[in-house]
Amino acid sequence: MRIRIKPISALRDYLGETVELEFERPVSISELVRILREEYGVPDQLEIIAIVGDRVVSGEYIINHDEVIYLTPPFAGGSPYIDVRLVREERVDLNKLLDELSRLDREVGALVLFIGLVKGRVEGVDVEELVYEAVEEAALSRLRRIALEEAEKHGLIGVVLWHWIGVRRPSEPTVVIATLARSRSEAFEASRTILERVKKEVPVFKLERRSNGEYWVIGEGTRQPRRKH
Repeated sequence: MRIRIKPISALRDYLGETVELEFERPVSISELVRILREEYGVPDQLEIIAIVGDRVVSGEYIINHDEVIYLTPPFAGGSPYIDVRLVREERVDLNKLLDELSRLDREVGALVLFIGLVKGRVEGVDVEELVYEAVEEAALSRLRRIALEEAEKHGLIGVVLWHWIGVRRPSEPTVVIATLARSRSEAFEASRTILERVKKEVPVFKLERRSNGEYWVIGEGTRQPRRKH
């Protein structure tokens, strides 16, 4: 496994333009940073932030395949932790997520977690499954914008915003929102606002398969029977 590291700003003074490391096993961001500090003399007082793709990741993030990692010092004026995803996995470890988030920043005084679930019964009819589809690039962009705007508005320390796509069955999660703040009022208010914005602004659509047929769910819960061709 080859990891290509792209240092930004002051970290270039220590690491140069690019560092490539090879591992025969998975490695965490924390371990990677420790190795770089030891081998290249990056001082402990210089905080290092890791970016994978379009998101900032924590030290617990595991690299298990060839990857490009951007390493930066703290952003100008500071920046909240943002984790935005369209999720396809059947299951995710929410206990692990909570453990990582609770140790993210010593100033965190409240962590509000919202989990949206598939209802097993709607309008007195059994629901077999929901099928979610999205305009993926636009959906990710809008999710990230919502997370960043609400983090700034409420002074949050971090936001996690995950939305599932594909087939989901009753009792399975469809959306996860976690807000980290210094006080509970900020975290609760931000979580509610983010949820309402996701419902209204993000191009994610669902087909409801019920015991009495299939229905497109449009807007604020309007159901339109699916036309079969």
